[in-house]
Amino acid sequence: MMRNVVGNQLAAWLLGILSIVCTSSRAMADGGRLVRVERTHGWIVSIFAAPDPPRVGPIDVSVLVQEEASGTVVANAEIAVTLTSQSDPSISLSAPASREQATNKLLQSALLVAPSPGDWLGTLHCSAGSEEAEIPFALRVDAAPPAWTKIAPWFLWPLAAAAVFVAHRTLGRKRIAF
Repeated sequence: MMRNVVGNQLAAWLLGILSIVCTSSRAMADGGRLVRVERTHGWIVSIFAAPDPPRVGPIDVSVLVQEEASGTVVANAEIAVTLTSQSDPSISLSAPASREQATNKLLQSALLVAPSPGDWLGTLHCSAGSEEAEIPFALRVDAAPPAWTKIAPWFLWPLAAAAVFVAHRTLGRKRIAF
């Protein structure tokens, strides 16, 4: 009887760990990877990029502007983000940042679609009241992931279920002692 309980507990742990591992890429509650922090005009400006690493396709550039003295969020900051390809300066992307686009409402987010991999030079234009700042940052954009990676979980989940079943059956066998 004790062996059956241990087998059930192990199967539950394996199922829990498997579910965490399989869904962890979707659990993104932050603004992405921190790209740059700049202190200017009495502000602390933090720039984030998601996904991590940035890849060809949609890139979310999120910005947090705080007052340096108190750490409170500057709510009235107007932000625009520009990305320029260093390999082809004629390719330039620009978008305003807003809280409506951001998942984390402390941040302002701009969605840009990178057409090619390589090194990109970003510029953040920030203004609040009479103060204005222009903050440069570098961004390395990797190639897009293979198309099969988007559909792989739909084909691989039965294998994970079968592995849990086999583990349960193997650990749950009753052994007869002679």
